[in-house]
Amino acid sequence: THVSNVLGTVNDVKRIGKLAHEVNAFLLVDGAQSVPHMPVNVKDIDCDFLAFSGHKMLAPTGIGVLYAKKDILSEMDPFMGGGDMISDVDLYESKWARLPWKFEAGTSSIADGVALGVAVDYLMKLGMENIHQYEREITEYALNNLLTIDGVEVYGPKDIEARSGILSFNVRNINHHDVANYLSENYNICIRSGHHCALPLMKRLGLKGTARASFYIYNVKEDVDILLEAISSLVRSS
Repeated sequence: THVSNVLGTVNDVKRIGKLAHEVNAFLLVDGAQSVPHMPVNVKDIDCDFLAFSGHKMLAPTGIGVLYAKKDILSEMDPFMGGGDMISDVDLYESKWARLPWKFEAGTSSIADGVALGVAVDYLMKLGMENIHQYEREITEYALNNLLTIDGVEVYGPKDIEARSGILSFNVRNINHHDVANYLSENYNICIRSGHHCALPLMKRLGLKGTARASFYIYNVKEDVDILLEAISSLVRSS
């Protein structure tokens, strides 16, 4: 994964890719938590595959993108059959259409595709480096202040250069689900709680789960202040 959805850690996928290619392995990068938040260059990373989802970048759910190197796609067989992905069919064999159509079977989710394109255009207009810098400022402000609250443990890198806009934390003696419920019911703050589809990591950390706050282009420092006050209030009441 390029960026951990639990710890916010930004992994050096370019270096990982070099190690993989040295032993003739492929590199598949999970870019769901990186592509919407920072500049990502597949040629610079030299990844063989990179996938990301639309709903984490202002687009609808149910649609995403899979990038792959052309030579790899050319050798791969389609995983799904349907209209427009063949060039010829008879009773005993089929010939696939050219790229990318051999992987575009049947009627696609047209409306979601249009919406994803609009979201991408919007983010590109804002500028991915601008988005990255803005999120970094928000996250650094939140991280530095959250670390000062007694009774709160924050997970992941403390160096803002090594992390993204994800903050996973726990409040001493309070279940992470109870933390999320308290913030929602008393401050109208929505965060995630649980193991975040990362049970092996939770086991490695010796945790049942965490509360997780994340920031994006629509958040401002005032949002962070409300979050910090809410967590401080919870600590005081516990």
